Amino acid sequence: MRIFLYLFAILLVSCSTTSVEYRTATTSLRNDRDYNKAEEFAVKALEVDPNDALPAYFLSMEVYGSSSSPKKDYKKAAFYFSKALEIDALDEENQKLESSKIVPTSDGGQKELKTIKSAIEYYSYNLWAESFNEGISLIGTGDNDKAMELFLVAADFMPMEPKSYNALATLYYESSDYVNALNMADKALSIDSSFSTLWSIKGSIANDKNDQILAEEMFRKAYDVALKNKESAENLSGHMSRLFDILFKNDKKSEALLLSERLIESDPENIDLYRNAGAVYQNILNDSFLAASDGLMNMNSLNEMELENLKIQFEDCINMAQKARENFLMCSELELDEMESEIYYEESKKLKNRIKEIKRIIKNINKKLDES
Repeated sequence: MRIFLYLFAILLVSCSTTSVEYRTATTSLRNDRDYNKAEEFAVKALEVDPNDALPAYFLSMEVYGSSSSPKKDYKKAAFYFSKALEIDALDEENQKLESSKIVPTSDGGQKELKTIKSAIEYYSYNLWAESFNEGISLIGTGDNDKAMELFLVAADFMPMEPKSYNALATLYYESSDYVNALNMADKALSIDSSFSTLWSIKGSIANDKNDQILAEEMFRKAYDVALKNKESAENLSGHMSRLFDILFKNDKKSEALLLSERLIESDPENIDLYRNAGAVYQNILNDSFLAASDGLMNMNSLNEMELENLKIQFEDCINMAQKARENFLMCSELELDEMESEIYYEESKKLKNRIKEIKRIIKNINKKLDES
């Protein structure tokens, strides 16, 4: 009789570790599939015993996080995961689950989940993956605002997973919210610096703000990271194009031209690359010709060495003109629109005439050299 009373007392103590409200919540859901009642009493259980993390864990996993729940809500699931961890940390002891669970691991093995903390750490990835993938699907349908909401929740499930911040940075940038775009890009890159698109976003924002020095630094980083990642030719071409543009803006034309040649090698059918290269060579030609013309005006007062230097300047002009002409001719060949093709061809003809003009100038310089 005494043994029976002792066992009965143990049973009472065991049952008293969870509230009546919590047991009502679990019974309502697991036996009756009544999600509304389960939700109501689980919330009450938190109010009755704010030191018990089980109701918060139950709400997250079974009411809001379960794929079969009609009340599925990623935002609430993330909130109650956070709440459960907050309560669990109060006594600095890891609260146990109602019963331990054996779960598979990524390496094909198994492990036992005994505590609320270990369970949340394990299941957070599943809920992150679900919410993140739903966000990607919403982007496909054009619903970027709801996608953004899901990526924010995904970040709550897995704060150290950079893909969430990468997606958010991209969406914020596309909506011209540069402050949040930079914030999310920095969060992602602080975890994993191998996201070339994020360096590119930072460069584009700097460029829009006319900070061309920072833009160049960011575009260089984007291109270097893309190379290291061995990204596709299409991705590399995009990074190279952005770097090319900023190098040209920053008056680093020689480096821009070297990059242009590599761009064309990587994508030889891309008419934009030939057009950009032609424009750069043409701009250098104009600047070089203008500088050389100052010497030409004073040709009669130049000594032999100065005349030789002037001749070299104009020979460089011919080289730039020929390069520009070659690129515009390629544009003319690749362009499918006949009118556009003709425009490129006419530009190449102008350059041909300009080469003839510069050759006449060089001939005059040679004549002056012979006389000296």
